[in-house]
Amino acid sequence: MNGDDLPVGSAAWWEARYASGDAPWDTGIVPPEVVALMRSDRLRHGWALDLGCGSGVTSRYLAQQGFRVVGVDLALNALRRAREAAADQGLLAFFCLGDVTDLGFLRLSADLAVDIGCFHSLPAEQRPIYIASLADHLLPGACYLLYAFVRPAAEAAGRSGVAPADLALFAPAFSLCRAQHGLDRDRPAAWYLWRRAGASA
Repeated sequence: MNGDDLPVGSAAWWEARYASGDAPWDTGIVPPEVVALMRSDRLRHGWALDLGCGSGVTSRYLAQQGFRVVGVDLALNALRRAREAAADQGLLAFFCLGDVTDLGFLRLSADLAVDIGCFHSLPAEQRPIYIASLADHLLPGACYLLYAFVRPAAEAAGRSGVAPADLALFAPAFSLCRAQHGLDRDRPAAWYLWRRAGASA
């Protein structure tokens, strides 16, 4: 079962995709954009959030760079893999079964958040809630690295991706530092680096 008969984006759908191995996003490779950010002078090394962490590839990398990491995902199957791999490597990374639109179960404020393809999968009505919850759990001046498919403004909102109206939702809590556009599996995509408001960049 690969989730074809389940509501797309539901916890059961994600669980089925990981269980079947039909998870093309789970490459085992840390994106070079994440590596480049680690090598920049933009970061403070405290807590980091990996939203939609999957099997924890990026979480483990962040822990190796000196962050204390919390990964959040809906797929228990993926989280089990993440926990086992982090434990095997002795890394300071914790993995929580949870909804990224409500981080109220976390009692921390982070210096970094990473979202590689989670936000763009959320229904439109959940996106402002996600942004508000994320803002509540980031320190002023924290970095937020977002990867998403890009959806033209004229395209129907039913398909995954972010449109200009979605990006506008991040103000005033976040300011956009840069955007890098490209293609992923023949779809327009982009990396967005945001700064949590409240401190100079």
